[in-house]
Amino acid sequence: MVRHVLFVCLLSLCVVAHSSAQDVLRIGTTALPPTLGNPYRNTGTPHIYTWSATFDGLTRIDAQGDLQPWLATDWETVDDLTWRITLRDDVTFSNGVPFEASVVVSVLDYLTSDAAVREAVAREFSFVRTARVVDPYTVEIITKVPTPHLPRALPLLHMVEPGQWKRLGADGFAREPIGTGPYHPTKFSATKIEYDAVPTSWRTPTIPRMEKIAAPEAYARTQAVLSGQMDIALALGPEEAEVIADAGGRGLSWPTAAMWAINFHHGRGNPLDDVRVREALNLAVDRRGLVDGLLAGIPELPTQPAPSVVYGFDPNLPPIPFDLDRARALLAEAGYPDGFTFVVQGVIGSGANDAAMYQKVAQDLSAIGVIMEIRTFPVSQLIRSVMEGGWDGDAFGVTFAAEPTVDVLRPLRNHSCLWVHPWYCDERIMPTINEALVTFDVEKGLALRHEVMRFYREEWVALYLYQVVRFAGTRGNVRGFSEVNGFVSYEDIHFVDE
Repeated sequence: MVRHVLFVCLLSLCVVAHSSAQDVLRIGTTALPPTLGNPYRNTGTPHIYTWSATFDGLTRIDAQGDLQPWLATDWETVDDLTWRITLRDDVTFSNGVPFEASVVVSVLDYLTSDAAVREAVAREFSFVRTARVVDPYTVEIITKVPTPHLPRALPLLHMVEPGQWKRLGADGFAREPIGTGPYHPTKFSATKIEYDAVPTSWRTPTIPRMEKIAAPEAYARTQAVLSGQMDIALALGPEEAEVIADAGGRGLSWPTAAMWAINFHHGRGNPLDDVRVREALNLAVDRRGLVDGLLAGIPELPTQPAPSVVYGFDPNLPPIPFDLDRARALLAEAGYPDGFTFVVQGVIGSGANDAAMYQKVAQDLSAIGVIMEIRTFPVSQLIRSVMEGGWDGDAFGVTFAAEPTVDVLRPLRNHSCLWVHPWYCDERIMPTINEALVTFDVEKGLALRHEVMRFYREEWVALYLYQVVRFAGTRGNVRGFSEVNGFVSYEDIHFVDE
């Protein structure tokens, strides 16, 4: 409330331009990709928002979780190990090179090579054996094992111009990327990426130039919109979005295919190894109070590590109750009647009201004698720890993110034994996960996914909190902004007269 009053008091000092003739779109975000323009190194937020300005995958997943064509117009199985993909025939890269089947083969040749060992996307396509050109606009992808989910993975298969990639290599390409998207990066710095529009893109933009600006604090991004220094501020909280709307701008919010959680490091010989303790922590959090107080009551509350829009969500799992008496009894049964202390590492500023969220969870857990010590760290360290291990705490905050495939199995590539440096690995559920990944039987695949969700619920693998809801704010003359499963349709953003 103090910050809200401060914002209102500052509104008289804010001067917002209203010209529809503005030729630069300025977007504020929490951080820029540390790998610049290499779309294969990182797959999570906030970096994934950047890729759709310059690159396209072969398919898209819509807001309802349904698979849609994109650079690919059709796909079918030839046999259990072969997918035949039909491509658009009207797409060129920003340097004029045509997009054809040979590009897909070139990309997959790289991602399946030893040279791609550092690329996160390469791990996503480890099931690919090879690819081959059928004709200029048809490609076949041959897999090592049956891969029924392949079309839902194709949003991650961003197309890069193969000549530029071959000439410069991965690191050189990252500084001079060329894609099929509506904007071409012209300059990278620590806090800004500058772009020129690509008028020949199949997704033709309307604004001549764009800037992506890194500003870690939501307060700073909000003030920048109010003062006209930014046109769009991403990763706000509901309070900041409301303040922008009150000042004549637009406050936006939308649910995602991700569930926010505090993830436990298992197998460290501490209280969190006991399923009764993990259940107790889940029962001790007042989720309704949390989302009503901090997130405008918008997020869906969890029953499992996926929101209801995600394919494989089990609708039969009941809500997680708020039950302090049961939580205390479970702690006592596990041998911790007086509670215990554990350390959570958390990134602050990357999600809506995340600092207040950690404080609220810590306050709730204190009611059962559990002390949750919060240690903040930057998003760069979070990414490094996920990729390499080397955690300093007992738990950490991160999503079960089903974007962009919108399948409950997507986050389990990290949150299971499938991950190279797992924080959770239980071999009992791996046969079910592995079978779900390879079965083409739709009913069986769905039943297996439900079984996985029940296991993760009953084992209380993490402290499940709420569906991730994103908030943003724009100046009043901005229209057309949307983000769906990590994809921003930059070509639709435009300015209007007010």
